[in-house]
Amino acid sequence: MRLIKLVIISLIVLSAIITAISSLFPSTVMVSRAVEVSANATQIEHFVSDLNQWQNWMSDWKQNKATWKDSTVYIGTQTIKLVAKNDTSVTYDWVATGQRPYIVRFEWIPLQKGIYVIHWSFEQHVKWYPWEKFQTLLNEKVLGYKMEMELANLRELLLQENNK
Repeated sequence: MRLIKLVIISLIVLSAIITAISSLFPSTVMVSRAVEVSANATQIEHFVSDLNQWQNWMSDWKQNKATWKDSTVYIGTQTIKLVAKNDTSVTYDWVATGQRPYIVRFEWIPLQKGIYVIHWSFEQHVKWYPWEKFQTLLNEKVLGYKMEMELANLRELLLQENNK
């Protein structure tokens, strides 16, 4: 009986410690990357706001079949929906199975004539649950690396477009 009490009390204390540690992590996590490109705003807008064009620079779209329905795309276990669009940015709701939704934003900011910075961000709001908070620790590593690769693909595509 003492052993069972010890195990139960130990599990309660361990759970409380894990929850306390996870409460130190923020509930809103943002991963962002940026790249400088030689292009005009119209070209950038065309490739980042038209989901049909993502297959030209997003590697996942080349490997998986994307299905379109209105302003929503279903690709693999992910759903991407256009939320807002203006002259300098576009915003999407991006839902991956088993995760809280992301707010994904592309912004193109002029530096000088013919040179823009494309800023891409993933923002995620999680609840207080320890497993959700600890999962956000992986966002920077996994998403950040993938975003850098895809932005490099986009820069190369825009460079090819300018050389035509």
